Amino acid sequence: MLCLSLGDSLAVGVGQKLPECQTEAEVGITSARFIVERLSPARADRVVISLGVNDGESARTLENLLRVRSSVTAQSVVWLLPFGHDPARRAIKTVAARFGDRTIDTGPYVGEDRLHPTDAGYRMLARLVLPISSAAPSWLGQAKP
Repeated sequence: MLCLSLGDSLAVGVGQKLPECQTEAEVGITSARFIVERLSPARADRVVISLGVNDGESARTLENLLRVRSSVTAQSVVWLLPFGHDPARRAIKTVAARFGDRTIDTGPYVGEDRLHPTDAGYRMLARLVLPISSAAPSWLGQAKP
């Protein structure tokens, strides 16, 4: 499988812009609920993960994200950093650093709600997740991020 998008609404949005990706995501899902309802071993060339922003301050976000990441086998894993949610951002950065994964800050692409990217923002995030290459679909175009 070329690509897999896992997690919450940000993963849903990116997955919609990457039709070759399988999307296992749900709007509003917490990392704990993702583990219970959706977690299974995942294998893909590229995996994008967005989880933690819906957890709140008292959740076991770091532990949950480590568990999710441990279930993933991929050549490349990219984490989406939600805008303005410091506890989730810290947990994501910790997990990404531990596994040598890449992070993409969604801040420059968010819309009026200050969390979800605009349509153009989701297109740009898709380009950043699956960079233009000979394996990328032609509809992504030739624009550089």
